[in-house]
Amino acid sequence: MANEDGSINSQIHGTTGSGNILPISAITQETSTSLLFTRQGREDFASTTHPRMVVTSHTIAKQLPLLCGLQEVVAQTGFLITADYSNTVTVMIGGQTVSSTDGIPLVAGQSLMLDIVRLSKIYTIAVTDPSGGTCNLFWIDM
Repeated sequence: MANEDGSINSQIHGTTGSGNILPISAITQETSTSLLFTRQGREDFASTTHPRMVVTSHTIAKQLPLLCGLQEVVAQTGFLITADYSNTVTVMIGGQTVSSTDGIPLVAGQSLMLDIVRLSKIYTIAVTDPSGGTCNLFWIDM
């Protein structure tokens, strides 16, 4: 319904499942309308523990939860994966087919934000034999 000034009032109905109200605004452009909303964050971490993950193989890729003794962690928007600053071995990050030559490399101290929400869908492998060096990862859910 148009107002006297030409603006149009619109309403969006829905639920978030929690009863919380999310602020939403809209911008009308020449050819369309864009909705804008802001995530307000979460009250706590998805997991009560964030143990160090020790990457032990350069021949077999492993799911991240298996490296830290967890079954599954589900994040709201993704995970920040960080290579230990004292690592002497580069780590590859990727999906199920990641290998020591095919993946996203993380050198000591580097971080990578992935918008994948299940930790079990992220795999890692060392680039070279990590038995004589340090090859650790940390993660936090976003």
